Amino acid sequence: MPKDSTKSVAFFGSHPLGERCLEYLTESNSISVELVVTYSKEKDNWWDGCLYDTAVDLDHTVVPLSEERSVLEYDIDYLISVYYPNILDGEILEHPNKYPLNLHQAELPRYRGSNVFTHSILNARSDNHWKHGTTFHIMDEQVDSGDIIDRRFATISHTDTAWSLYQKVRKQSVELFKESVQYIVNDNIDDLKTPQSDFDGPRYFYPKSSLDGLKQISFDELDPNNVEVYDRIRALDFPPHEPAHTTIQSKKVYLTLTGYQEI
Repeated sequence: MPKDSTKSVAFFGSHPLGERCLEYLTESNSISVELVVTYSKEKDNWWDGCLYDTAVDLDHTVVPLSEERSVLEYDIDYLISVYYPNILDGEILEHPNKYPLNLHQAELPRYRGSNVFTHSILNARSDNHWKHGTTFHIMDEQVDSGDIIDRRFATISHTDTAWSLYQKVRKQSVELFKESVQYIVNDNIDDLKTPQSDFDGPRYFYPKSSLDGLKQISFDELDPNNVEVYDRIRALDFPPHEPAHTTIQSKKVYLTLTGYQEI
């Protein structure tokens, strides 16, 4: 393949999904990963694996989050983000020759922001919207607001927890990412991008603080027929994070879909 047909990429990410996407990029003969930006290897995160170690093993240049602006020293066609924790400024977003792209673990434009698996379950019954999406889109300075390139969906069942839904959607995200890489290789992004204004339906934005105050459930609310509380318990069931809880005889009791644990 001629050298000038190879697309140069900077990869910003974390999580096991970030590892899998980076591995897929590395396998492509049409992609050159110039830089990886992620958490430092010393960072203790709740998920398994370490993207920093994976990037080193794949022989990529890798820097921690604190050095994200070093990307400006690289000539790149695309910046690709997968579970990157920082909001990128305009100078970084404008740096790629073509586009900054993001894999967002929710349906856009319906769900922008954080804690998307929890809120998708909490809203499913009232919205009668029993699916959760994953979206590949162009980034701009307003979080999760750029043009949409493609989406995939997983069904939300009445027994899903935030954790089980996260696992379902991760599988869909890998497939979406693989196909989206071909859009990059084939220069199809301009043909596929669609403004979010072209999509119908409600739109939500949730900050990282959106779960504050939701986890404490009064003992009096624990009625087997209370579907709102049932949905809340499973929507907050995402180990190892603290789940919903109540107080019984001055003791905190965790509430999950499958039972509870006294602490």
